[in-house]
Amino acid sequence: MEITKLGSATITVKTRDVKILCDPWLTDGAYYGSWCNFPPINLNDCNFDDIDYVYISHIHPDHFDPKTMDLVDRSTPILIHRYHQKFLKLNIERLGFNVIELENGTPMPLSNSTKLSIYAADDCDPSVCGHMFGCITAEIKGSMQLDSLCVIDDGTHILVNTNDCPFGIAKNTLKRIKKTYPKIDFALVGYTSASLFPHCMIDYSDEQIIEGIQLAKHNGLLTGLNTLKVLQPSFYMLFAGTYIIGGSEYKKNKNLPQPEIQDAVSFLQAKLYSENIDLKPVLLNYNEHFDLETKRQSAEYIPVDPEERDKYISEEASKFIYDFEKDTPPDSEELMSLFESSLVRFKRKQAELNFYEDMYLLFDLPCKNFASVNLLDSSLSTTEDLKEKAKYHRFQLDPRLLKRVLMGPRFANWNNIEIGALLNFSRKPDVYRMDVHTLINALHV
Repeated sequence: MEITKLGSATITVKTRDVKILCDPWLTDGAYYGSWCNFPPINLNDCNFDDIDYVYISHIHPDHFDPKTMDLVDRSTPILIHRYHQKFLKLNIERLGFNVIELENGTPMPLSNSTKLSIYAADDCDPSVCGHMFGCITAEIKGSMQLDSLCVIDDGTHILVNTNDCPFGIAKNTLKRIKKTYPKIDFALVGYTSASLFPHCMIDYSDEQIIEGIQLAKHNGLLTGLNTLKVLQPSFYMLFAGTYIIGGSEYKKNKNLPQPEIQDAVSFLQAKLYSENIDLKPVLLNYNEHFDLETKRQSAEYIPVDPEERDKYISEEASKFIYDFEKDTPPDSEELMSLFESSLVRFKRKQAELNFYEDMYLLFDLPCKNFASVNLLDSSLSTTEDLKEKAKYHRFQLDPRLLKRVLMGPRFANWNNIEIGALLNFSRKPDVYRMDVHTLINALHV
C-alpha cells in the first residue's frame, strides 16, 4: 500500500490492484475564495487518469472541490457515506458523476483484495450530536453529521483516514474501528480546528489573541492525540491543516491557530512517549509518497519556509478576489427585507432546539447601524448602540456576502463563512456558544 500526499487533505492510496483518490481539493479559492494552498499546487503535476475510485468524506469545499473534480474522469465511481440528508450526493451528481452510497461500516469490495468501509463520525447514532442540532426524530435514517471517515483494507495493510471527524463525536466510532481492526498500519489524522477563533475576533487585545491562538492550537492537537491513543497505528501522518487565507482578509493569517506540522508532530510524540505509546510519524511534501511494504518514503520532508509563505501571502494571495466581490452591494433596506423573510425558518429551528434567551444576534448594516434579532421573542429590529445590550453575538461581514447567506445555502452558508474567516465577530459575555452557531445556520430564506 502506497500513500501519496497531493494537498492539505487530498491523498491517493494505491494498493496492488486499485487506486483511490481521497477528498480532492487542489485549486485555490475554497470557501468563496478564501482558502488557498501553500506551497502553491501545480495542477499539471496531478494526473488522475489512473484513479479507480474517489472517496469524499463530506461536503466542505476543502474536501469536495468541484474545480478539482474536473480533473477526474466522469466515469470514475464516487464513494460517500449514506447520509440522511442528500446534499453531498446531489452536488456530486450535478457534476456528472455516479455516486455510490455505502452503508455505515459495511465494507465494499473495490477489487479482488481491496475493500473500503465508510463510517459516519457519529456512527449513525443521532444521540451523539442530535441534541446539538435539534435532529432527533423518528424519521432520521442515517447520520446527521457532516463528517465521515474511511478504512481501506488491502488484505495486507489497514489504513484509517479520519478526515475532519472531531474526537468528541467520533470517539465511539474510533473505538469500534479499533475493535474491528486491532492492527492498524497507517492513520491519517487531523491536528487543527478550523473556526473563526481567535483570528476573527473584533475587539480582542494582543494578549487575548495570543491566548486564543494557544488555546485553539492546543484543542486541535488534543483531537489528534486522542485519536492516535485510540487507534494506535504503526505509522501516522498529520494532514488537513496546511492552508492559507487569501484575498482581502489575508492579514488574518498572522493569527491563524495552526502549528507548523513538524512542531505538531513533536508535541504529539512527546505526549505519546510519556504514555509509553510508540508510534512512528510520517511527514510528506506534496507529491511524495510513503510505502507501507518497504516502510520508506520517496523523499525526506522539507519544512515550509515561513518567510516564503509570508511573502507569497502578501505578494500573491492577498490579490485574490472573493466570489461575492463581483456582486452589486445591497442597501440596508434590502437586507432587512431578507432578514424578515429568513425569520420563518429561523423560528422553526428555534422551536426545535427550544432555544429562547434574552440575547441578541447583531449584524452590521451598510447604514452603520445593526440588524438585531432578539432570541427571547424572535423579534427583528434595528439598533445603533451595542452598549445597551447585556448579551449579544455580533456578526460583521461584507454586505454582499450577507445578502448571499440570507438568500440561502445555494448562495452561501453561515458555517462556511465562519470557516473561511470571512466575517469579524464579537460576543458579550466572551463565552463560546455552540447553540448560537448552530441556530444561525437556519437564518436564511
